[in-house]
Amino acid sequence: MMNVEVVLGFIMIIAIGSLSLIGLFMISIREETLDKMLFILIAFATGTILATALFDLIPESLHHLEELNAGGTAIAENFLFIFVIFGFVMFFIIERFIYWFHGHAHEKDNQLMCYVGVDEGEGMSIARGTKVKSFALLNLIGDGLHNFLDGIIIMVSFLSGTRSGVIVTLAVLFHEFPQEIGDFGILIYGGFSKKKALLFNFLSGMIALLGGLLAFALSDVLEVFNFFFLAFSGGGFLYIASTELMPEILKQEDLKKSIIQALIFVSGLILIISLVLLLPHE
Repeated sequence: MMNVEVVLGFIMIIAIGSLSLIGLFMISIREETLDKMLFILIAFATGTILATALFDLIPESLHHLEELNAGGTAIAENFLFIFVIFGFVMFFIIERFIYWFHGHAHEKDNQLMCYVGVDEGEGMSIARGTKVKSFALLNLIGDGLHNFLDGIIIMVSFLSGTRSGVIVTLAVLFHEFPQEIGDFGILIYGGFSKKKALLFNFLSGMIALLGGLLAFALSDVLEVFNFFFLAFSGGGFLYIASTELMPEILKQEDLKKSIIQALIFVSGLILIISLVLLLPHE
């Protein structure tokens, strides 16, 4: 029988998956406005993702390990950090071999971009190719895998308690928002029509539900799954923050903008740390 945390988990998974419809909003705004949004969101997402790994996912995994050992399971604490490193390495492998087209780079020097915009009055149109290109399909595969993992992460977090679920959902939200903008742009550039890009991006987002269902099914029969996946997710979040998001911030050369981004980054850290301290642990 589903409890409140499980129901909340599925609701949050659907809500995060629905961010894939951001393309509807994206095609109606100017490129300059979009760049300003990404400027803020990427810096804030870096802080929230990093803080969630260090102050929620990994400590929560340690809490599960202590409960397992109290029940008679003799698992050394070193295994927790092995799982953290395993998560970091697996996210690296995913990003290198499946997921390198998952948009977070702008078009420059004939390389793949996050979106392609040309101003037309007050709006922005997105240029696209004449046929569906392989990188667009690869992006869908990578995006689907990423969303599947997101679904597991969110559900496992809610199974650990409402506090952890809320914190992880916020971190995923701030990371997914700019990412979904990139995904939509890549599909358009890769040859999808706007309607098909929205449809396939939405279906990819809903794959997160399968991850949530898997986590829910395994959690009842395998408590160690929660311990493993929280540590694994902590390593994955460390990878995202340190190698995907932080380099984007470091590209900023303007001193004033760099200071603003640093403040936004710190505010993301403070938000998650405050939630960890203020929300009761269950």
